[in-house]
Amino acid sequence: MIAKIPAFLKKFRLLAPRSPGWMALGLLGLLPLSPALEAQTPLPARVELDYTFGQRMRFILEPESPFPIVEAILYYTLPDMELPQRVRIVLGSQTPSQILHERDLRRDPLPPFAPLTFWWEVQDRDGNWWSTERRTVRYLDNRVAWRTISAGPLRLYWHAGDPGLARSALELARQSLDRIGGPLGYRTTEPIELFWYADRELARAAFRLAGLEIGGEVRPRWRAVILIASADGAGLETLRRLIPHELTHVILEDVAGGQPLPAWLDEGWALLNEGWPDPALLRALQEPRLEGVSLASLCGDFPSDPLRAPQAYALSWAVVRYIQDREGTGGLRRLLEAYAEGVSCENGVRRVLGRSLARLEDEAEAAFQPQPPWRFVMESLGPWLLLFLLLSLGPALLAFSQRSEARIQSP
Repeated sequence: MIAKIPAFLKKFRLLAPRSPGWMALGLLGLLPLSPALEAQTPLPARVELDYTFGQRMRFILEPESPFPIVEAILYYTLPDMELPQRVRIVLGSQTPSQILHERDLRRDPLPPFAPLTFWWEVQDRDGNWWSTERRTVRYLDNRVAWRTISAGPLRLYWHAGDPGLARSALELARQSLDRIGGPLGYRTTEPIELFWYADRELARAAFRLAGLEIGGEVRPRWRAVILIASADGAGLETLRRLIPHELTHVILEDVAGGQPLPAWLDEGWALLNEGWPDPALLRALQEPRLEGVSLASLCGDFPSDPLRAPQAYALSWAVVRYIQDREGTGGLRRLLEAYAEGVSCENGVRRVLGRSLARLEDEAEAAFQPQPPWRFVMESLGPWLLLFLLLSLGPALLAFSQRSEARIQSP
């Protein structure tokens, strides 16, 4: 049993689901998207989504003016899916006032907090196709009585604690958005939603209902940030590090235009924006490097091995901090712009920093290795020692000059 998890690992990224149910959405989407190629007529109708979290989900279509419908097709999709799922309902020339499709979320779960986009297409008796507008609904954990507070594009959901805590957390998010996004010229009108769980087990249960385990933040493309911290002053201190970390992922995703970023840059930048590094991060950086942990290996996904993950995070932080120390935030921004153009992990570093990944790794590691005590003393006291030496040499040189003059005059 692990007694304590380092702060920089207390995150909740979505890991691979144990059950492949919701992933089947993408496979079903390989079916033809539309039974007709001709333009479709807008269908005036009430389109609703009703669900009990982790239990069932009902898609409802109610035409404003019922007419004979031969066939109805429901489409729904998640941001990470290339093609939507397609559900065909054959009616046989009925005139329904309501068409319903129900999904069993116990058998086919969906990932929590994902934005679900859906729409309907129907065919009438004459062979004409009608289509509703698309709707997007976030699949919230509605076991919880969420309260909300907003500021600009940010919306905070919370369920415990007083409104003052919620306002403080939202202000932390607003300041983080300005501090991190400002140097990048980042502005957004698209909403970013933060969900603050005060109970870790409650959050874990939400993901386990979908066959998932908490291991990091929700995907930035969903524009949903999951926060786990107690609803008190100590929890607010946790959020002081957690909020800027998670918002960094959303900002970088937006600035890069959805282009995949090297994991070391994404995670290292997020850790850097937390503020002063966790001591465990520095300890992991100074440990002997395990096989398989290198900057090149962190161009892709992070290792899931609990022994290698701390070193991967530590190396990512060190490299990003080293780039910022040498090149400033402008250097990081240029690197981000290069990757937004789709260049490879290696070529981005060569183009912007003029060195290889291997050399960048060596330089960053050397910069953060412990220094001998005498070097610290020299760096701290060096100017004062030099001044003392100069002041001491002055009288000595003067006395030497006077003795030399006296010897010359003595004969």
